[in-house]
Amino acid sequence: MSSGRQLGSENFARFVAWVSEREARGDHADYIRRGKLNRKEVATELGFNRRSFGQNPAIKQLVEELDVRWGSQHPALSKSIAEESAARERANDRMKRTATSNSKLLQRIASLQEENRQLRRELEEVKHFKSARDAFLETTKDFR
Repeated sequence: MSSGRQLGSENFARFVAWVSEREARGDHADYIRRGKLNRKEVATELGFNRRSFGQNPAIKQLVEELDVRWGSQHPALSKSIAEESAARERANDRMKRTATSNSKLLQRIASLQEENRQLRRELEEVKHFKSARDAFLETTKDFR
């Protein structure tokens, strides 16, 4: 059974070989997502745990260098990140406008509900007075 240091050294050696192979083939762009190395995909391909990228200092440093070196070679990615950021900002603005509009509508609904309650009370009063008037007219009909 290998010690942690030995396993870390083996993983680093495998990772360095993988990096060399990617640079030789020129297909490292396939492993870049949003301007960074896709650690999950690389770890799966190399057969070691993804946590190695954070726990192994040598691998961590090389990955950070690759993020800068390989990630910056793709202006389309940085453009898409900028577009994504702009889209997120537009969505936030739209959400704020919607929230404001919803708030105004809720206030309007509350106002209309109160007005409706008041009108129903007035209608009940009118019905009460109408029935009292009808009763009065019925009882005074013989006196006319």
